[in-house]
Amino acid sequence: MQHQAFYFAQPAKQSAATKANTPIAATAPAQTGPVTQDQVNTALALFQSGQIAQALTQAQILARHAPDLLPLLDLQGAALRKLDKPLQALPFFERSLEVAGPSAPAHFNIGATLFDLCRYDGAASHLKQAITLAPQNQTMIQTLALCFKEMGRYHETVELLAQGLESGQTSGATLNILGLALYHLNCLEEAKSCFCAVTDSPSAMAEAQSHLGTLAKAQGNSQQAQAHYLNALKLDPMLATAHRNLSAVTRYEAGHPHLEAMQILLKQPGLSKANQAELNFALFKAFQDIREFEVAFEHLKTGNLLKHQGIGYSVQTDEALFAHLRRIFDRPAPEAHSELPFRPIFIVGLPRSGTTLTEQILCGCEGVTGAGELQYASTAMAQLLQQMQQAGQTAPSADQIQALRSELAERMLPHSKGAPVLIDKMPLNLRWVGALLAAFPEARIIHTTRPPQDNCWSLYKVCFQGSGNGFAYDLQNATRFQILADDLMQHWQALFPGRIHHLDHSLLTAEPEAHARALVDFCGLQWSEDCLHPERQTQAILTASAQQVRRPIYQQKTSDWAPYQAQLASLSALFDNNPG
Repeated sequence: MQHQAFYFAQPAKQSAATKANTPIAATAPAQTGPVTQDQVNTALALFQSGQIAQALTQAQILARHAPDLLPLLDLQGAALRKLDKPLQALPFFERSLEVAGPSAPAHFNIGATLFDLCRYDGAASHLKQAITLAPQNQTMIQTLALCFKEMGRYHETVELLAQGLESGQTSGATLNILGLALYHLNCLEEAKSCFCAVTDSPSAMAEAQSHLGTLAKAQGNSQQAQAHYLNALKLDPMLATAHRNLSAVTRYEAGHPHLEAMQILLKQPGLSKANQAELNFALFKAFQDIREFEVAFEHLKTGNLLKHQGIGYSVQTDEALFAHLRRIFDRPAPEAHSELPFRPIFIVGLPRSGTTLTEQILCGCEGVTGAGELQYASTAMAQLLQQMQQAGQTAPSADQIQALRSELAERMLPHSKGAPVLIDKMPLNLRWVGALLAAFPEARIIHTTRPPQDNCWSLYKVCFQGSGNGFAYDLQNATRFQILADDLMQHWQALFPGRIHHLDHSLLTAEPEAHARALVDFCGLQWSEDCLHPERQTQAILTASAQQVRRPIYQQKTSDWAPYQAQLASLSALFDNNPG
C-alpha cells in the first residue's frame, strides 16, 4: 500500500475542495509580516491541483519572509514528501511541531515521513501520539497498522484494526492491511476473507486481487495467482506490485504484451521510485526469459539502485551491531528454564541460502510444524539491547534471558498448532544465536549456506518486501554483510560447540539423503521418507522461494549468474570464479 496522506495547518478560509482533501486542520498562528493569506492560499491551491513542484517553489519563496509560518512549513514538507524526498521533508514537519506544539496532524506528518524512510520505531512512536490525540482518525490508524506490519508485529496489527472493524469501519484499505497481517500469521482463510470483502474502490480492490494472487502462489497455485494478478491490473493498470508479481508466474517470449505494457508504464511521468523499482525487477525477469541479458541486467541494476536509495542502508550500522553482539556475548549467557509445550528449531543464514528448503525437509518428520519467518526474536532483541544500553550493562542478566524465553515462547506458541516441534526460519536470527541458545537450551540451530557468489546473486535479483534486507541491493554491501555473518557464526560456533549444525545447500542438493539424514538426526527427529520430498508438503510457503521448493530437490548444473559475468566482473571480486 502506497501511503501519501498528510495534514496541513490550514488558514482559516478554505474552499470545499480543499477541506475534502485536508480532513484535519491544525490551528495556524496569526499571520503577520509581508506574507498574506492570499499568497498562502495560492501556494496551497497549486498543491491541491497537483502542481507539486510549483507549490513547493512558491512556498519556498514565501518562507524567506516567514520561515516559521505553520502552513508554509507543512506545505513544504508535504510537497517534498509527495516528490519522493522524505528525508528533505522531515525537518519541515519537525519544525512545525516545535512551532505549534503537539497536535495529531503534526505527529502524524512526522510519523508518516519516518515510515517512508523505513524508520519504523520512530514512526510508530509519533503515530501512537497522533492517535492518542485523534483516536477516531482512520488514516492515522491505518498508517500505524502498516508500521506494525513492516516491523513484523502482526498480532498488534490485527488488534489495532479489529477495533475499527468492531465499530463498523471497514474500508478497503483497512481490510487489505488486516488481510496482510493475517497472511503473515498463516491465517490464510481469514486473510482471504478480508481480501474478498474489499469492494469500496477500484484501487483498493486491485490491491486485494494482488494479495489474493500472492496467497494463491504461496499455496502452490500459480495459475490462479496469475488470474488474480491480471484482475488486479484490469482494475488498476498502474499497480506496479501486481506487475512484478505477475512477472514471477509468467514465462515471456519476445513481443509478450505484458512486457510491452510494463515498458510503457515505466516511461509514465510522476511514477514513484518505489514503483519504478518494482517495474525494473519485473522487466529483468521478462528480458531474462527472452535471453536479452544485457537489457535484463540494466533493469536489475536500476531496480536495485532505487531500492537501495529508498531504504538508505549502511553496512557500517551492521558492522557496529555485529561487533557489539560479540562483546556482550563473549561467553554463554545464563540459561533460562521453564516448561514449554514445544521445542524450537531456528534455521538461520543469509536469505536465499536454502532456509526454506531446509524447513520443508524437516517438516517431513512427524510432529514438526514450520512457522516460516517470525519477526518476534528481532523485536524482542531490539528491546533487550536498548534496555542493556540504558542500564550500562555489558552482558544480559539471568532475569533478562528468562524474560526473553517467556516472551518469545508466548508469541511463538500459536504458530506451533499443537505440534511438539516448531521451526522459525527467520534467516537473520543468525544475529541473535547467543541469546536464543541461552533462552532456549533445548533448541537446535541450523546454519544454512551457499557458495558466496551464488548467494549474493540470488539476493541481488529479488525485490524483497519491506526494508529488512537492505544489504541485498548492492553487491558490495551483500559481500561485506556475508563476511560479517560468517564471522559472527564462527563466533557462535566457538561459543556453543556441538549446538549448531552447518548445512551447505550445494552439498545438500548433490547428495540429498545423506545430508537430510544428518540434519534430521541432529534435530533429534525421527526420519521419514517424506523428508526427501519437500515438494509434497501442502502448507503455504510465504517466502521468495515458494516456487522453487514446490519442485523435487535438484542440483543446479550452472550458476544462474553465468550469463552476466561481463556485467558482474567490475562490480565485485566475489564473482571472479568461473560458474558451474
